[in-house]
Amino acid sequence: MRPEGFKFQLHELVCKHVLKKYGERAWMFIDQRAIDVLHWLREGIGRPIQINTYGFGGTDTQSGLRCNLCKLVQNKTKAQNPYLSAHVLGKAWDLSVKDMTADEVRSLIVEHIASCPHPIRLELDVAWVHIDVYDMGMRIGYFRP
Repeated sequence: MRPEGFKFQLHELVCKHVLKKYGERAWMFIDQRAIDVLHWLREGIGRPIQINTYGFGGTDTQSGLRCNLCKLVQNKTKAQNPYLSAHVLGKAWDLSVKDMTADEVRSLIVEHIASCPHPIRLELDVAWVHIDVYDMGMRIGYFRP
């Protein structure tokens, strides 16, 4: 069930495969902490945020929850690489913010991290903002691709 007051639509948060199979029941796969962080970011930033865009005619389909049918996951499996991305566990978003660069968004997140409802991780050196709720034992952790 969609969290009350949550402004994102489900197709923005899950891949097409999951939405097709589970419909509104797909909310059960999304970690509540990831929803809390996304809500915190949207309220704090005050600008439109994009995750998956396929529901609006765009091409982004794997920026939220990814399943075993998604190309990114399939490629890791074929290469026999374990893939424990926060995306497959409903704990991560790859997003962009209207009229802001990824570095500007990351800087704003760091500046306001004290008010973030949960510990987070940010990916560095990418052109988008990856944010997840893997807890590295600190308020904010970082990783590189």
